[in-house]
Amino acid sequence: MTRTAIRACASALLLLSTLGGCASYRTPGGPAPIGEMTAPAIAEALRVEPEAPMPAAIAFARVQAASYWSHSTQGVNIGALSLVAASDLERAEDSEAIAKWSDTNGVVRLSSILVTRPRREQVADALLALREAAAKLRADVLALYTIDTDFRVDDHSPGALGLLTLGLAPTRNAVVHSTASMMFVDVRTGFVFGAAEASARDDQLANAWTDDDAVDQCRRRVEREALEGLLGEAGKAWGAIAAQRKAEIASAPETK
Repeated sequence: MTRTAIRACASALLLLSTLGGCASYRTPGGPAPIGEMTAPAIAEALRVEPEAPMPAAIAFARVQAASYWSHSTQGVNIGALSLVAASDLERAEDSEAIAKWSDTNGVVRLSSILVTRPRREQVADALLALREAAAKLRADVLALYTIDTDFRVDDHSPGALGLLTLGLAPTRNAVVHSTASMMFVDVRTGFVFGAAEASARDDQLANAWTDDDAVDQCRRRVEREALEGLLGEAGKAWGAIAAQRKAEIASAPETK
């Protein structure tokens, strides 16, 4: 976390320490199960091959666990996943940053209005629905990211959608830790090219973390820093993916 962000969090907590009292903060929902977004059978997954051209058009979106909720936003359920709007954490410069990645041929943000709701509550079906929506936008690669945020007071974690009891003793440690993860999927075949992740945290002593808004502002700052770190790491990962894919295309036999 930047020094400015840390000072802002610390100032908010210092101000709240003078108010006294005790409250509770409802933690956001969980991350999307990125690891489950491949074909269910290993043999089937190994048969899948990429077909994306290079340069590639990228569609990106944020997904979380089903019925995701936070103090700042609520996801739209797409079967076993929630699609979260860009307004929660993203900024205009994020799309601009992705557009500057090597071998990109346009960047679009996936919207829930384009996604057909799957009939089954399976991750694989949700991923297929997202790929179909990306295809409507003429995208070649789907970049999905998720945020996993953990709130911890000393060794106590309330978990997703739990209640964090506030009003801490001065010697107790309050931690907000976020990990942002992204995976790259071939829109045509579902082939998973690779993944990237980055983390951020705010770790400080607090004696009266008593206001939901102050906690949530810290949460959003930490998540934003994790997202910014992710975009940097994802750009590097995409560069390697694009180079490998171009080599595969160049070495493939020509078809008449």
